Amino acid sequence: MNFKFAFCPIILLLSTSLSFPQNVNVVIHGEALIAKTDDNFVCVTLDWWPAEKCDYNQCPWGKASILNLDLRYGALINAIKAFNPLRIKVGGSLQDNVVYKVGEVSSCPNFMKREDDLFGFSQGCLSMERWDQLNRFFNHTG
Repeated sequence: MNFKFAFCPIILLLSTSLSFPQNVNVVIHGEALIAKTDDNFVCVTLDWWPAEKCDYNQCPWGKASILNLDLRYGALINAIKAFNPLRIKVGGSLQDNVVYKVGEVSSCPNFMKREDDLFGFSQGCLSMERWDQLNRFFNHTG
């Protein structure tokens, strides 16, 4: 019984002290080099936009997104190899709406046009099969 009585004031004291804002000073030493980008650095982004993404009556994405890009297209493979070393970023505007079909995720919906959702599209899914295809593509092209 005495233990409970002694323990409660400590918790109360800790929770009270954590609830008050504190000023923190952060010092950044900008003169220390931690990485360097080569002058020939090239980076491209593969975006998530579905073929239905249109603006001003123009629908430029077609089959150019992570979701439907033809990863066997010879000209694309050759272009990526020609830009070696090329960095490819997988991401883009709809990144926050992507569901990855991994583990116990059972539903894998396609992106659907919905004006009330982020950027006008619902959540969409990247299946493990497509993820594996992308990884094979990245390994193949270097």
